Amino acid sequence: MTQVSDGQSLLDICLQELGDLSAAYDLADANGLAITDVLTPGQQLIIPSSLLGRSDVAAYFTARAQRINTGKGTELETTTEQPTSQAKYFNNSYFKNTYFA
Repeated sequence: MTQVSDGQSLLDICLQELGDLSAAYDLADANGLAITDVLTPGQQLIIPSSLLGRSDVAAYFTARAQRINTGKGTELETTTEQPTSQAKYFNNSYFKNTYFA
């Protein structure tokens, strides 16, 4: 069993606990879920044994106490800042009549 953290998806849990996303259907089936179902923080999931899992990858995350979380709090910061000078990106002199036949 493992407990879901805020923002974790079934695929996050699958990679963390089974080591390969190929085992996602095994994990979903063991918990009566679809792979796209939204998980609730604190929810307990049964971790099945799976022939598709990679125990070496799962052990890597376990040894480092890392929890895979691609949900909340992991968004990249974006900026809406626009370039200050269009002249850096666009050469208006290109459209002078001397360049056209």
